[in-house]
Amino acid sequence: MVPSHPYSRAAVATTAAAALLSLAACSGSAVSSAADDAGAPLKIGVVLPLTGPVSETGKALQRGFELGVRKVNDSGGVNGKKVEYVVTDDAGDPATSTQLARKLIQQDRVSMLFGTITGDTAEAVSKVANDSEVPFGTAILGDNERCFRYAWGFGESTRQILLPSVPKLIRKHGKRVAIAGSDYNYPHFYAGIVKEVAKSAGGTIVAEEYSPLGQTDWQSVITRLKDAKPDVLLSMVVGADAVAFSKQGQQFGLFRGELGYDGAPLDADYYPALSDLVNGRTHVVRWTDRLDHAESKKFVTDYRAAYKWTQPIPEVAGNAYFGVQFFLAAAGKAGRNDPKAINSEIGRMRFDSPLGKGTYFEPANHLLQADMLETTIGPGGAYAVTRNLGQITDTVAKQGCP
Repeated sequence: MVPSHPYSRAAVATTAAAALLSLAACSGSAVSSAADDAGAPLKIGVVLPLTGPVSETGKALQRGFELGVRKVNDSGGVNGKKVEYVVTDDAGDPATSTQLARKLIQQDRVSMLFGTITGDTAEAVSKVANDSEVPFGTAILGDNERCFRYAWGFGESTRQILLPSVPKLIRKHGKRVAIAGSDYNYPHFYAGIVKEVAKSAGGTIVAEEYSPLGQTDWQSVITRLKDAKPDVLLSMVVGADAVAFSKQGQQFGLFRGELGYDGAPLDADYYPALSDLVNGRTHVVRWTDRLDHAESKKFVTDYRAAYKWTQPIPEVAGNAYFGVQFFLAAAGKAGRNDPKAINSEIGRMRFDSPLGKGTYFEPANHLLQADMLETTIGPGGAYAVTRNLGQITDTVAKQGCP
């Protein structure tokens, strides 16, 4: 999840905006004609940040997605034809995400959309998908307040993550809870659920800090957090910022003593950079590359071989791999490339995978109901399953659905 190049959102967004200028006026409903392509292969449009501060996570999602499509194609494809896809780079910029989603629907004639990493880009694509009546699937962790009839969140929801983890942290470390986050919509939503769950567990919020993506100097934020004397710190600082924040926190003494620490920086993406900070901690996930399931093990073997990968496999890659298979199974049930028909089947689908038997989307919020795992992080990035939590349901209704 740590970019290997400078933050280039502005440059990429400017280039993409110029290239897509002819689409900028299409602010209303953009109806796809994919349903008219009788006999054509199913085509998916993929919107990802392949450059910018969350590019490494975008690349992990792309890899999992591509392996998932390959598995489906190796098994005969959808409706007897190989699935095709078009990958685009939004650099993590919502305006660019919007333009790319419109292009994929209007020009590339896709029947489905998939991808994005940050919550603001997911919401941007969801709006286009809803206007165009084309299904859109994400594989990222977390969710937002609003629901869209044509958007489906395959990753674990915020409540599914926090309901088992926050009470345990408070019991173990103490009741004083601090929150840190990147300054866009999802970390603020995450903080709202932290407050809800912490209060129910007897905790008190003693500090709340947000910083824009691309932050490099965290000393003032860390000083304020230290002054609040938290027992537990929950972080939704993401991308390269997560590493900078965590390392500077170590440098300036934020993690002295027995501070409980959880959130995005404990994801497998960050382990190579933060191993000394996260070893021994527990972390609730939907999938880990140490899951003892034959299908999951096959995916891990294929991923490592295809991409020469030796580090822990990011969870988002596993979510994308199983997620795209779920969506393509729904497309097969629809029997044609009609986006509306596919969307209806996604809402009815029951799908078995290593993530659980009969996983499905809750109609009230379009969140996947699947098993959750408690892992303990060990040397070398072994996210070992210490407890299968079973299905942590999240049926809280959201505006816009069903």
